[in-house]
Order: sequence, then structure tokens, then C-alpha cells
Amino acid sequence: MSGIKDLRDFLAVLKDNKLLFETERAVDWKYEIGSLLATLEAEGQRTGLFHNIKDKEFSVCGNVLASMDGIALALGCRKDEMTDFLADCLEHPVKPRVVADAPCHENIRMGDEIDLERIPVPIHAPKDGGPIITGGVIVSKEIDGTRQNLSFQRMHVKGKDKFSIMINEWRHLKDFYDQAESQGRALPIAVVIGADPVIYVGAGLRYDGDETEIAGAIRKSPIEVVKCITSDIYVPATAEFVIEGEILPDYREKEGPLGEFTGHYSEPWNSPMVQVKAITHRNGAIYQTINGASFEHINLGNVLPREPLLKTHTQYVSKGVTNVHIPPYGSGFLAIVQMKKKNPGEPKNVALAAMTAYVNIKNVIVVDEDVDIYDPADVMWAVSNRVIPERDIFYIHNAQGHELDPCSDERGVQTKMGIDATLNEESRCLERVRYPKVDLKDYQ
Repeated sequence: MSGIKDLRDFLAVLKDNKLLFETERAVDWKYEIGSLLATLEAEGQRTGLFHNIKDKEFSVCGNVLASMDGIALALGCRKDEMTDFLADCLEHPVKPRVVADAPCHENIRMGDEIDLERIPVPIHAPKDGGPIITGGVIVSKEIDGTRQNLSFQRMHVKGKDKFSIMINEWRHLKDFYDQAESQGRALPIAVVIGADPVIYVGAGLRYDGDETEIAGAIRKSPIEVVKCITSDIYVPATAEFVIEGEILPDYREKEGPLGEFTGHYSEPWNSPMVQVKAITHRNGAIYQTINGASFEHINLGNVLPREPLLKTHTQYVSKGVTNVHIPPYGSGFLAIVQMKKKNPGEPKNVALAAMTAYVNIKNVIVVDEDVDIYDPADVMWAVSNRVIPERDIFYIHNAQGHELDPCSDERGVQTKMGIDATLNEESRCLERVRYPKVDLKDYQ
């Protein structure tokens, strides 16, 4: 959608479309924000904007990209166009434009003025280990190179000027940090909190360049970026908050637990520590958060950014693939592929391709064209009626998955499963029962 340049613009769009809940009532950053966001999601997936946070000076918003309707508004396309639209954006990146002055530098705090406790970082769920930054986009850069990267990681605030950061095994950030740590050097990063929603969409994508370029492709215009105060990292100029710091080498602390996208609390994790060097923010800054185990959590980390790559990978193996879906109810570990098969072995090849499209994908169900991949009941109907287990289910042992998957070990090693839920050759004569739809108003 044209005209969206920052979080504030998008909140206005959501309000115009009746997708925003606002309150001036005092809200506690301990647990109450999490409960409010969970209730808003359950009752219609609306965004929440809380103007009065107890003992804090800044507002908080969440569920910003919880609904597909909201995501479509953010991207400026129809819901049924999103997968192909993002795939096209991955092929046509737009480099950012550097500016000298930026709203995110309206307030700059360094030295003794650094205080993470001023920021309303919520404790979301009752058994979370403390205030954890979940809605921050980490901007990192190769220690001796020019390649920049955006990603999501959880960050557990441990004091006024430090926080721990969990780094997934397969992230570009992990590569950057490993390189720096091998030289005994700290890795500079910046954490962007509150931005144009396309920055958040870009951060979830797997792209070898700077995902800010994909955000620019979505907007069809360069994203304005500014150089950080303490490093040569470039961040979105209209960000609400930017936390600048360094990931320290050769030191770990326990962080977590957190209500994760799996729907479970994660275990405490030995993770690197970040020393904060500066905090910058806009006047009247709005803190953006993501509720753990929420649809927004899964949409940003698994559904939205992964479906374009999933479709590309599977269609490369078979032109018969017609559609793909990573349903939020599968926590990002399940992929459903719809296809028109020509060969009885084709669905298994497609399932293998889906598993390699993204490390999170553990279970793949392949169905025929007559199955609605967006309807869980229809998918389960196909599994119940078209799967001969000893022939149609296969396993890939000792494959890499996500380390937070409860079925993985601490390195993410797991068994992946493919299910061919298409009709077999001997049953092709079977035809589904279909009734013509009628308009009940005609009978009243």
C-alpha cells in the first residue's frame, strides 16, 4: 500500500480498516500486555495499541501482523496474491537509500544515560523468564565485510545495559558471530524495534543479501536508512527504537524460558551476551512487541516469508505443484502442497523438496487438486482416505531442523516425515462427492 513509511503510518491504516484496538487505560507490562494481545488474537486477530503503560513513558503495540487481512494491507496486495508477490520481490530487490538525518536519532542516549529499563519490554506469558525483546529486528554485518543482514532472535534483558541473545544455528547472524568469535572479537549489531511492517516481513525471509532490499522491493521504492551512532551498520531511518551494541565473544549466560512459536515454553538456553553502546529513539516512540506462541509469531517467522521459497522449491521439482501452505496451527513445522501428479513417485520428490526449502519444515503432506489446503478438515480427510501408511509415509532420519522444535535435540537434529495423501493409481476412478451450493436466502 502506497503511503506507508513507518509503523505509525501502518497503525493509521489498520485503524481505518477497523483492525486496531486502542486503550488509554493503564496496562501492566508484566503479563497484562500478553493477555490482552492473546485475547485480541482469539477474538479477531486485531492489533493492540496501549497508550498508558504502568511505570513506563512509552506506548506499546502488538499483533501488528497477526491477521492475513492486516498483512495484505501492509504488502499492498490481495491475500491470494501474497505468495507470488513476495516471490517476485525476492527476484527484484531494491537497494536502500542512505540519509544523513533520521527520526530514529531524535533522542540519543549513551554512557550513563543508557537504560533498557526505561523501555516497556513486556514479560508476556506467566512463566517467561523475564522481560524479553521479541519484536526486535537484528541488523548485523560481516565482521570484515560489507554484507548486512536482518533477522529475528529473542533477547532477554539482563540489566540497564546488557541482554542475552539466542542465535539460531542456521542464521546468517550465527555465521557472522562465529567468524568474529574465532578472532576473539565482538560483533556489532543494532536492534530495530518498531518500523514499517515490510522491514519485519523482510527480516523473516531467507536472502543472501540485505533483506532491506526486499523491503524496498515490496514498497517499490528504496527504504531510507541511516548509519548507526557507534558502528557502520545502517538501520531504517524511521525506526521507533534502535538499540546499538556488541555481541561479546567467549561468554554465555542462561536466558529464557519464553513462550515460543511451538506453543510450549522453551528451556533456558546458554546464549551470548550483548553490551549496549547506545539507545536511540523517536519522540513519542512506540514499542512494538510480538506475543510468544502467537499467530503473528508464526506468520512472521514461518508462514509469510517461507511460502514463496516453498513454492519455488517444489515447482522446480514438479510443474504439477499448484499451491502451497504453511498453516499457523502447525507451528511452522508443517507444509501442505497441492499438486496434479503425473507419476506415482512425484509426490515424494515434492515432499523432499519441501523439506529442503526451509530448515523448520519437518512434516510435509502432499494432496491432490480437489483438496482445500487452507481447510484442516479437508487435509485430514485426504490423510484418512488416501494414505496407505506402509507405502505413502516415509522418514528422513538425522536431518537438520529447528533447535526449539520439541522433537529435536539441542542442535536441531530430528526425523522428518513425508506423507503422500494423493490418490493412488488404482484408485483414480474414485470421485469425491460434491453437492452444488445453494443460497439459503432463496428458501426463506
